Amino acid sequence: MPIILMADIVKSSRRNAKALMKSFADAVGRVNRQHHRQIISPLTITLGDEFQGIIRNVPTALQLIFDLEELGMTANTPFQLRYVLLEGEIETKINTVKAHAMLGPGLTEARERLLAMKTSRSRFHVKIKDESRTEDLNLMFIILQGIEDQWTDAQKKIVPAFLKFDDYRKVAAQLKKDPSAAWKRRKSLMITEYNALQRLMMKTAGVS
Repeated sequence: MPIILMADIVKSSRRNAKALMKSFADAVGRVNRQHHRQIISPLTITLGDEFQGIIRNVPTALQLIFDLEELGMTANTPFQLRYVLLEGEIETKINTVKAHAMLGPGLTEARERLLAMKTSRSRFHVKIKDESRTEDLNLMFIILQGIEDQWTDAQKKIVPAFLKFDDYRKVAAQLKKDPSAAWKRRKSLMITEYNALQRLMMKTAGVS
């Protein structure tokens, strides 16, 4: 059963449309290039602030979400996305060039869920055939969002550096900060816990 990944920008109407759409399109293009071998139908911006795509498996879909979260933090015009990751049926032939002109109950359900999330605080929703893994991943996404929501806009700019380099001293050098200050910042941002949570989610999704 195909893995559908659909997302839209949170509060897009309150932002500078041109700059926001450029940052969004750049991020979508980048993850499509990085993960093209594991994407069946590339993430395609269907409206100005929304995309959909078909992914080969759940772990890749999760990695796309993690990557987009980081790209959204460091973009020239930062953004946050709401995501639906859903395993569902597509009745028409899958378009491997663009995620357009496809129909099926899976796509309908994903879109309905994404629309429903506009009135919810939650930014992540997973529904796959394995009900146990579905529940586990949704619970872990609640924790992940809880950690991210504690970060200020200024902190989000430096979080990806901490995620990239396990050694806080490398981050200190890159950011031209005192190593002691970088260590304290890493601790306060809960980078160790955030990394551990992402690894646990990938393991739950099927990556050993």
